[in-house]
Parts: sequence; C-alpha cells; structure tokens
Amino acid sequence: MRSDTEIRAQLRTFVRRHAGDVTDDTPLFTLRLLRSVHLPELIILLERLRGAPIDVEQLRMGDFDGIDAMMARFGSLP
Repeated sequence: MRSDTEIRAQLRTFVRRHAGDVTDDTPLFTLRLLRSVHLPELIILLERLRGAPIDVEQLRMGDFDGIDAMMARFGSLP
C-alpha cells in the first residue's frame, strides 16, 4: 500500500498520459478527457496502488471524475 501522496502522483501520471495537463479537480469524464475505455485500466491502477480490490458494484457516478474525487473515494486505506 502506498501513501496518498504516491497514489496522487501515479494518478496524475496516468491522467496526463491520456488527457494532457489538467488540474486535480478537472472533471475528466464529464469533459470527456477520459472515456469509458480508460476505466478498467484506472481501476486496476488504483487497486494496485492501494493494495486492495475495488468493489465495482459499489461504484457511484463521479467516483473517477477527477483526481480529487478518486482520492476522496479510493485514497490509501487507513
């Protein structure tokens, strides 16, 4: 499991590779900077970084719409 700082840095790298230079609060899916095809890779990345699975049945709209939103929902485990 990695720290929130490390997770955020890895998420920024992923997002910049696919969506360019954006801020942590940029609504990535709302603005269509990321698309549904990116979601599986993003879920796998988050699972690897936090060291725990993500229950896809518990996902909500907006969970992935920005780095801040992802950190709030999937940041490192306590």
